[in-house]
Amino acid sequence: MSATISSVKLASLVFALLTVGMANTLSYKVCYAVYGEKYAYFVSNGINALYVVFGGCILYPRYCKNEIPKELLNQPQYKFVVMALLDAFGTFFSAMGSVHTPGYLQTILNQTLIPILMLVSFFALGTRFSISQVTGATLIVSGALISSFDSLLDSGSSQPLPLGSKISIFFYLVSNIPYAFSAVYKEVAFKNQKTDVMYLTQQVSIYQLIVGLCMMPLTSIPGVASQNGMPVTEAAQDLVDGTRCYFQLPHSGCGNLPTFALLTGYCLLNFIYNTLGLFLTKYASSTVNAITSSLLLPISAVAFTAPWMGQFRENIAVSTYYGLVVIILGFLLYQYGSKSTASDVLETPKPYKKQNISGEEMNSLLRGTQKKFKAKRAMRSPKPVASFQERMVGINIRHGMKTEKGAAYGGCVGGTIDLDTPEVGGAGAYGSLVETGSKKPWPGMRTSTSFSGLDMAFSI
Repeated sequence: MSATISSVKLASLVFALLTVGMANTLSYKVCYAVYGEKYAYFVSNGINALYVVFGGCILYPRYCKNEIPKELLNQPQYKFVVMALLDAFGTFFSAMGSVHTPGYLQTILNQTLIPILMLVSFFALGTRFSISQVTGATLIVSGALISSFDSLLDSGSSQPLPLGSKISIFFYLVSNIPYAFSAVYKEVAFKNQKTDVMYLTQQVSIYQLIVGLCMMPLTSIPGVASQNGMPVTEAAQDLVDGTRCYFQLPHSGCGNLPTFALLTGYCLLNFIYNTLGLFLTKYASSTVNAITSSLLLPISAVAFTAPWMGQFRENIAVSTYYGLVVIILGFLLYQYGSKSTASDVLETPKPYKKQNISGEEMNSLLRGTQKKFKAKRAMRSPKPVASFQERMVGINIRHGMKTEKGAAYGGCVGGTIDLDTPEVGGAGAYGSLVETGSKKPWPGMRTSTSFSGLDMAFSI
C-alpha cells in the first residue's frame, strides 16, 4: 500500500474514525445502562469473553500455519498473568462505576490517565517530563475537576447525588490506576523483544477472563457491585442470568431488549475503531492524530446530549464545557511538550556510526547515559522506539502502537514488531510516558484495553 493517501481519502478516514469513536463511547455507556447494576459484573466478563472469541478467529488460523514466532510461544507466561491481573482490576473498577457514572463524565475522567501514567512512570522508572508536559497534565486534572463539580450534584439542583453514584464515579476514576501500572509493566516486560501484537492481546485476554471470574468475591464488598454488597452466590447466579439475558432466551426478562446487539456491537465497534486508528497513524502525520484526538473528546462528550440518545440523553452543566476547554488545552500542551522533547532527542554519536557493531550493541549504546549532557537524557535514535500496548477491557482507553511509518497498532491486526528497534518509528499510547516523554499518546477508547479495545492515553 502507498505510504500516502489523497486529501479526500484522509478526510474520509478522519470522519470515519470520529464517527466510529463516538459510537464506541456511546455504546459503552448505553450497554452498561441497559444491562444495569445487576449485570454489570457479567458485562465486564462478557466483554473479555467476546475478545477471546474475536481474537481467536483472527489468531488461530495463523497459529495453525506456524506464523507465530517460536520465541514468542516460549515467552514466560507470568508476564501475561501480571498484565491480565492489572487489566482485570482496571476493567472491574470501571465496570462497577460505569452504570451510575454519566457518560460524558466517563469521557472526561478517562483523560486523567495521562497524569496518572506520568506519576507511575516517574516513581517506577524515574522518567522525567518537560515543563509543558507537566503543565498540560495539571490542566487535564484541573479540567476534570471543573467538569466533575456539578456532576456531584443532582442536575444542578444543589442536591447531592446518592452515595452509590458518588462511589461509582470514584471507582471509575480509580480504574485508571491499575491501567497505568499495566501500561508501564508492558513497556518494561517486552522491551528488547520482537512480538506479535495479536498473540499478546489474545494471551492477556484469556488470562484476564480467568482473573475476572476469580474476582467474584469482591462483589460482596459494600459499595462495589451494589451499595450494600452482593453475596457471592447472587453474583454467580447473575452470571448465569446475564448469559441468558445476552442471548435473549425465553423468561430471561431481556426478550424486548437489544442486549445481544449492544454487547456484541460494542466489541465490534472497538475492533473497527482500532483498525481505522491503525490506518490513520500509518498514513497521516502526528499533527493529524493530535487534531483528531482533541476533536473526539468534545464530540463524544456532547453527543450524550443529542436527541438521538432518547432515554439515555444527559444534561451537561455549563461548567462541564469550561472543563472540556481546559482539558483540550492541557492535552494540546502535553502534545506540544512531547513533540519538543522528541525533536530534542540526541542523534547517534558519530564514533558509534563509524564502528561496525551489531544492532543489539547499538541499541544498548543508544540507551546509555552521557553525563556530559546537562539534561542527562538517555541517548536515543532520532526516531522514537516503538512499544507494545495491551488491551484493557471495561473502560474506554485503550492501547496500541502509534507509528508514523506504519508499524503495528494495538491488538487490531496480526503482525510481528520489534519493540526496541530504532528503525521503527513508533510510539505506544502509554509507552509515550515511559521513555523520557518523547512519544505521543494516541486517543483511544477505554474498553479493557486492548485493542482489542485499544485505549490510548488520550481516552474517549
